[in-house]
Amino acid sequence: MGIFSFGKKSTGTPLRAADAMSNSAMAELALNVIQDGVIIVDRNGIVRLCNPAAAALAGISNPKNAVGLDYLTVLKLANNEGAQMRDTENPVVMAVRGSKNYESRDFSLIQSGKDRQVPIYISVLPTNGILGDRIITFRDITKELEEDNAQTEFISTASHEMRTPVASIEGYLGIALNPQTATIDDRARKYLEEAHAASKHLGRLFQDLLDVTKLDDGRVRMHLVPLEAAEFVHKVAEEYIPNMQKKQIKYVIGGDTNNFNQQRKLDQVLYTFADTGFLHEILSNLIENAFKYTGNGGTVQVNARGEGDRVVISVSDTGIGIAPDDVAHIFQKFYRVDNSQTRTIGGTGLGLYLVKERTESMGGRAWVESTLGSGSTFYISLPRLSSDEYEKRRIAIENEEKVQAFTEKTAQFEAKTGGIKVAGDGTSDGLNAALLQPARPIPINRMTDYRTEEAAAPTTAASQAAPAAQAPAAAPAPQAAQPAPQAAPVAPAPTAPTPQPAPQAPVQPPAPAAPPTQISPQQQN
Repeated sequence: MGIFSFGKKSTGTPLRAADAMSNSAMAELALNVIQDGVIIVDRNGIVRLCNPAAAALAGISNPKNAVGLDYLTVLKLANNEGAQMRDTENPVVMAVRGSKNYESRDFSLIQSGKDRQVPIYISVLPTNGILGDRIITFRDITKELEEDNAQTEFISTASHEMRTPVASIEGYLGIALNPQTATIDDRARKYLEEAHAASKHLGRLFQDLLDVTKLDDGRVRMHLVPLEAAEFVHKVAEEYIPNMQKKQIKYVIGGDTNNFNQQRKLDQVLYTFADTGFLHEILSNLIENAFKYTGNGGTVQVNARGEGDRVVISVSDTGIGIAPDDVAHIFQKFYRVDNSQTRTIGGTGLGLYLVKERTESMGGRAWVESTLGSGSTFYISLPRLSSDEYEKRRIAIENEEKVQAFTEKTAQFEAKTGGIKVAGDGTSDGLNAALLQPARPIPINRMTDYRTEEAAAPTTAASQAAPAAQAPAAAPAPQAAQPAPQAAPVAPAPTAPTPQPAPQAPVQPPAPAAPPTQISPQQQN
């Protein structure tokens, strides 16, 4: 008879074997057969238990060998870039020390004795407070990531391919609706307007899908800049005033979030560090949602305020609100509230997911407070900068832009002069002066390098006797008239030298009556 019995309990001895099996023995049996790695550590980080799956993932031959060791010798974690993490920057270490819940899919496990890293999902679960043990579980997610990548690649490719024809449809419908390009009756115009709106909605869906895939696979690169948050929020909010007026919605910018009748401008100076494109998309999404889910005559309010070291931006409305069961899932990918009021309102289920992901990528947080039937308030918080820190970062950004502009001008100058490097100290003033000089014409049939000839011409002219009828200053006059950067010898670019023709006679000065730019017969040959 087996250890476990699921039938009717009888009297006598049949269940004594099961009764004799202690709870700890059953727990050990379960830990030995599950596929997830489990490590139990005490408050000092010493391993008390390690199951076979954890030992196998960590590259340890026997799980008993891990007992009594510091858990960091077993769990060697690397970040997304493959570099081993220091304790001071490792969130798993912080969670174990602080006895806090934590989970992540952003780490790889460095296996002992192997040149291999395994992507893992890891979680930390404390027991009995700060003095209790910590349960660390982890598992190999290589297959999961491969499936996610395949799905992401499919969505990205399909969205990209379908966005182009949809944009064409939208464009042609717009042309058909233009009175200057087409004449249609009112009935046809109504049909075309509905088709045009549907094509715009479909185009927005594909764009959201592309944005999601780019965020998920890390193809989006942020450009964080210091900015004044209140001013930025005010400018974005003003873009939606015409839409609010059409729907007769009271639109409030600033004021007390809990009092829609108190209207004032965003006059608080709030500095933050953010990607302007991301922040604009976040605000646009929240304001559009507030506009869509608020009926005619309602109120939408946009506000920004400082709370300690955070800048908090809020978008409030008096719309339909969100049920408590839906609030917990509202920021999930493709999640939409399903009720009779939301079914008639279009949406992709990706907007709030993008809000959350973009906000968190900038070091912020997004959340919502809502009451069904009474409206909602969506919040995002971003790191706040002091005025001194804002000024330092602004100057640093300006210096980077100047360096980039100087590099571009240098490339233009080198392309203009055929590879001549910038001489002197390379300052932007000197480079600007050089770029303003007109380019010297170079005869097509001249075989010698004009830079070499330019440097040698004064010496050659001085070493020969000038004709008696020639004025003393006539020969050097053209040289004196040359711009300063061209008169000084300039080192050629570090490229292969210009091929020289077979040995020929030295370059002779032009005849007295010839203009300075005339080419002598020896040079033509």
